[in-house]
Amino acid sequence: MNKKEIRQQILRRLKEFNGNKKRQADKYLADQLFATSEYQHAQTIALVLSFNHEVNTFPIIEQALQDGKSVYVPEMDYKSRLMTFKEIDNINEIAKDKKGIYYATSNGQTTNELDLIVVPGVGFQQDGYRIGYGGGYYDKFLSAFPTSTISLLYDFQLTTFDPESFDQVVDKLIIYRTS
Repeated sequence: MNKKEIRQQILRRLKEFNGNKKRQADKYLADQLFATSEYQHAQTIALVLSFNHEVNTFPIIEQALQDGKSVYVPEMDYKSRLMTFKEIDNINEIAKDKKGIYYATSNGQTTNELDLIVVPGVGFQQDGYRIGYGGGYYDKFLSAFPTSTISLLYDFQLTTFDPESFDQVVDKLIIYRTS
């Protein structure tokens, strides 16, 4: 299968995975993230504002803010296909853009200098290569601004594919075993 086919197959599984089992998995993944030295030592952390079918990052963002971390969320420039990160200090300072993607409405600063990025994805290989949604935003960002990266995922997101030259490796995968 190619990346597009893998993406479609895993997205179907993600959208079917819900309810108590998903809440349990998301809590486990959050707790595992909080226990990492990367999280504990990071002052500036980037997290995506998750879709319903993704690992729920909203409680993670709230905990990171309570922990005194500076939290940043993606800010997309669709014309240039580039991304930076904007500070958010309240989970209520968000809205959806024309593509249905959450963004920060706060007056926070933007930065490309971060201690840790929790990288979202659809499919992952054990070696840290990932399949995102196909825009290449994270790969472009990480190639220009390398930093410590972690991804949170469910075991059914593990797959194999042929990485491309522009694909960036995630440093650490935290995986919830569904079975």
